[in-house]
Amino acid sequence: NGGTLFLDEIGELPQFLQAKLLRFIQDREIIRIGGVMPISVDIRIIAATNKDLKAMVEQKFFREDLYYRLNVIPIIIPPLRQRPEDIQPLVTFFLNKFNNKYGYKKKIRPEALRYLIEYDWPGNVRELENLIERLVVTTSADTIEVEDLPNTIINYKTANYGDLPLEESVANFEKQLILNVLRNSKSTLEMADKLKIDVSTVRRKLKKYKIDNPFTARS
Repeated sequence: NGGTLFLDEIGELPQFLQAKLLRFIQDREIIRIGGVMPISVDIRIIAATNKDLKAMVEQKFFREDLYYRLNVIPIIIPPLRQRPEDIQPLVTFFLNKFNNKYGYKKKIRPEALRYLIEYDWPGNVRELENLIERLVVTTSADTIEVEDLPNTIINYKTANYGDLPLEESVANFEKQLILNVLRNSKSTLEMADKLKIDVSTVRRKLKKYKIDNPFTARS
């Protein structure tokens, strides 16, 4: 009471629990297990998910009334692949964290860091954190080298910038260009202006390359 309740992965909540949560949000009351008297509470709720709750509402997997109760102040955090400028400080943070945990003084070679910055990170920050912990624990030297990285990361750079057919090379370049413009724009209209294309084309390109559009609600 008087604090904050953080509900992670809210999209995974079964529907029968969604009804209980909705009732709690509306009434601001709980009943202890085995109890009979309601207890009034005053809390702030923060809910997080990596799923499209709006689509889940349309598919009847998530309650519409609960969705609107939770969706008061939406904060969109782009996936890691759309903010590569965050990768270096995150690597530094996790290196310090796991060096302290395991009693090491590991560092990472700049060349190896570049591979991490250019990787797509489908598992986002958790994937990066798990990798850094693994590298701290398994590498024998005090410096993490390129050859210490998993083949998936090493081969990703080669696959995306190596000897590819022209069509694939152009697509890779276009995707990186759109990501760069996205990071420095405040709307799809601004992106369209910078790229000298219309807004509908911008949206189509974002969908084509499976890039989350943070401006959906605004433009």
